[in-house]
Amino acid sequence: MKHSLSTLPLVFALLLTSCAPGNPDADMRKTPLQQAAKTVPETQSTSPIIADQSPEAPKGVIPTTALPIKVALLLPLSGDSVSVGNAMMDAATMAISDSYLAVPSDKIHAQIILMPKDTGSVPADSGTAVQEAINQGATFVIGPLFSQSVNIAAPITRQHNINMLTFSNNKVVAGNGVYLFGFMPEEQVNRIAEYAYLHNLQRVALLAPNDSYGEKVKKTLIESYTLKGGVVAPAELYAPSPGNIDAAVSRLAAAYNSMSEDRRFQAIFIADGGNQLKNIVSSLQKSHIDLKKVKLLGTGLWDDAEIAKIPELDGAWFPSSTPEQYRVFEKRFVSTYGYKPVRLASLAYDAVTLAATITMSSGSPTIAADELTVPGGFISPANGLFRLSKDGTSERKLAIMQVSGGTFKVIDPAALNF
Repeated sequence: MKHSLSTLPLVFALLLTSCAPGNPDADMRKTPLQQAAKTVPETQSTSPIIADQSPEAPKGVIPTTALPIKVALLLPLSGDSVSVGNAMMDAATMAISDSYLAVPSDKIHAQIILMPKDTGSVPADSGTAVQEAINQGATFVIGPLFSQSVNIAAPITRQHNINMLTFSNNKVVAGNGVYLFGFMPEEQVNRIAEYAYLHNLQRVALLAPNDSYGEKVKKTLIESYTLKGGVVAPAELYAPSPGNIDAAVSRLAAAYNSMSEDRRFQAIFIADGGNQLKNIVSSLQKSHIDLKKVKLLGTGLWDDAEIAKIPELDGAWFPSSTPEQYRVFEKRFVSTYGYKPVRLASLAYDAVTLAATITMSSGSPTIAADELTVPGGFISPANGLFRLSKDGTSERKLAIMQVSGGTFKVIDPAALNF
């Protein structure tokens, strides 16, 4: 069974005043947020359900009988990542409002009360934040953002038998009541590797930063290609500076030109984004690698409109969630708050929508593991189909995007089910 988390557009600024973000510590989607029915095979037809003639309950009105459920939202609302935290806070607030607007009041059995808590700039602050939220009655935790913070907060939530939906994408912190909601790099690498191999790119090279992310990408790419009978060589890791990037690309070019035509790598997988990607592209231009013959591949870090403007990347491929849904979210966010959100804000929107969807129908004072780990998954409003596993990891269905004329286009759609 698959659950829909779709929402209607915002009609007023905020439905629940208790969730206002004023104190950091304290064409749109047309279907209402609802539990989805079992999928009907395409060969079958369905008949419309004749509704009874009694007046429909008003929508967007929280009944007085609704059980208040306190949900801690752990975000960096100060420190170096404050801009990311604030955008995620705004997205979470918007999700609360949207979640109830389309639902008849007689279907709302519980009401989410968000409790924003600042995780500050050091991991230890997350422990203080989550303990404070639990002391104030929180029965579910969304966040924190970084895996170091999860390591501090998780023992506290486990002690109180409270589940945590974190924005981290680090598998090391998953399990025993901690569920990952971040974009998993391993999943992205496997998706693009499979697509590239099936499109006759059996030999690829790798450029990745020499950090935990780069090591994770390297390990996953080599495992994925080895299982298929392909080759990843050379695999160059670099320190984050133009000089080190130039040196790594020079080694890559030397390897390329030392091989016979039939043994050269056919693609370069680049596990970086932003300004570093621009530096890599600049370095590749100066190398003796024929980029007209070598396909460039990337990760979800490329899902940035600025990257589409790099002319040298035209024709490159990378994996991402379904773009149409994200564009709807982004448009709504900009119209509500007047600025463009960071990509991570969409995760906060989807996570809060998930919590509201589960609780409003069940009326339970907390969110149980079985409610989070529905085998068929959920369709989130901003990032499409996903599901959470009992081991705490997540799985998302990703599309393959191509950089094309200053924008992105889908060349292989995301799967519609698991």
